[in-house]
Amino acid sequence: MSTALHEDTGAPTVFIYDGYPGGAGIAELGWHAADELFDATHDAIAGCACSAGCPSCIQSPKCGNGNEPLDKAAAVDLLGYILGKHVIDLRDASSRVPAA
Repeated sequence: MSTALHEDTGAPTVFIYDGYPGGAGIAELGWHAADELFDATHDAIAGCACSAGCPSCIQSPKCGNGNEPLDKAAAVDLLGYILGKHVIDLRDASSRVPAA
């Protein structure tokens, strides 16, 4: 999950959820392949034809929050920033954060 500015961290944040009881080890495996995973994820989200997010890119039918406050543009921005593909302006990102 990614949001422009997460309310708990006050910063752009990515959460990786492992739904397997006790964990399947995906976080550890992902750590070792983070650059490849971030690059593939960035390209998949940015390349999706939807405008604001869909089950093919950022949404999950199992999301307990009804896929809110997922933000497709913020996900692309954050991943692009992590990968050094582009710069983000956090002042602009904060304007997209929904009011609590």
